[in-house]
Amino acid sequence: MYRKPNKKNWIGRDDMPIDGELGARWHQKVERINLEEVDKLPRLLDTSKGFTLLGFCSDEGIRRNQGRVGAAEGPVQMRIHLSNLPWHFGKDTILVDGGDVFCLAKFLEEAQSFLGEKVFKILHSGYKSVLIGGGHEIAWGHYLGIKKFLQTQPSRKLGIINFDAHFDMRETPQMQSTSGTSFLQIANDRKANNEDFSYFVLGIQKQSNTPKLFQTAHNWGVEYISSEKMDFMFIQDIYAKLTKFIQKQDFLYISVCLDVFSASYAPGVSALNGMGIYPTIVTDLISFICRTGKVLAFDIAELSPKYDTDDRTARLASNLIFTYIDASVGTSIQE
Repeated sequence: MYRKPNKKNWIGRDDMPIDGELGARWHQKVERINLEEVDKLPRLLDTSKGFTLLGFCSDEGIRRNQGRVGAAEGPVQMRIHLSNLPWHFGKDTILVDGGDVFCLAKFLEEAQSFLGEKVFKILHSGYKSVLIGGGHEIAWGHYLGIKKFLQTQPSRKLGIINFDAHFDMRETPQMQSTSGTSFLQIANDRKANNEDFSYFVLGIQKQSNTPKLFQTAHNWGVEYISSEKMDFMFIQDIYAKLTKFIQKQDFLYISVCLDVFSASYAPGVSALNGMGIYPTIVTDLISFICRTGKVLAFDIAELSPKYDTDDRTARLASNLIFTYIDASVGTSIQE
């Protein structure tokens, strides 16, 4: 159920013999840590910012949700494209590869619980969690770790921002976990603990959600922006809505489902999108959100390498992670 990080996943170009530190790339800076020995995570100084990558090798949730499987191989492929990215972050930024949690057979709920335990250890050590999937069932497991960490904090208002064509608030018999149920599971858990469910989805498509799903989202007070409004001509309105949402939160969790993007940019997903949005507005909004200094956790879901023409989706996913870290280590803006 857990696999320690493999150095073979971190290979790339070497410009350092000529360019020195200015030529460094991620594969030369990442530290591989066995999370079964979490006390070995490098201690963070007051000026340091730490990020731990953790894969979730699962597409059992996609299978249950009647999607095309293959996302269990996503974390390995994502690392391949992260490896060769240039390192822009200096000595105060620590990047750790914490290996993978994987789903054995059909034991998805157990894998999600185990993932939550690893996420808690990451957050409790002062690092931000960066999860790479895997199906969007990653979100429920990620939340379980975030929830446990927030119980150690004096203020624990959590806002969830999801870039997705779908609400992922499906009802299933006995609330069985799938790639399409995570945020309804979170909503029910928050309600059971008398906590607000604050959920904002960007990129929602009418043609990708039934009237029942829109009704469910409305009943839970979900805020969303439809895909046709995810354009730079509407950017000031998007900023304003996000700012109002973020001001109410102590912490933020950002999730990105790669099926929010047009198929020309993201062919390697479980639910191909013929009318998706463009990457540039998502990178802009991730940067905007991260500059508030409130982001605690980040994940990317549903990279399915076997459908990924020219590795377009994997390259896009790696660039989104780069954007997240780049914005997170920058100077926070005041609201």
